[in-house]
Amino acid sequence: MMKNDWLEPSVKRVPRVTVFLGLAAGILTAVLIEPVSGVLVLAGAVLAALGFISLKSFVDRYLQAGPARLWRRAIIFYGLRLLLICLIFLTIIFFFKARVLALAAGFSLILVAILAEAVRYLAGIKQWKA
Repeated sequence: MMKNDWLEPSVKRVPRVTVFLGLAAGILTAVLIEPVSGVLVLAGAVLAALGFISLKSFVDRYLQAGPARLWRRAIIFYGLRLLLICLIFLTIIFFFKARVLALAAGFSLILVAILAEAVRYLAGIKQWKA
């Protein structure tokens, strides 16, 4: 469990907002450009959300523990996680060479979701102080 309870709702909202943005952008891309690119935008957003969820569970499980043995195990699992993410991306790039930007655009939507949560949090602070 995270120690910062005030941060937990935002951390839980980021993957949902990312998938929602990916769905909206994917539909828009499918209508305006082509359906395959729209699906890849959505797939990129879903991969970003899954990566965020797995990173959160990784941090919750391993990095809050103390012993050095857990740290070595955490580094090994984190390395395997990065390898799996790279293999997924290489596979998608291999099959969809001409549409890599659509996947990257969908994956980048997590940055928009994080920015939206930061603005939401800062707006809450400003209301609290007013």
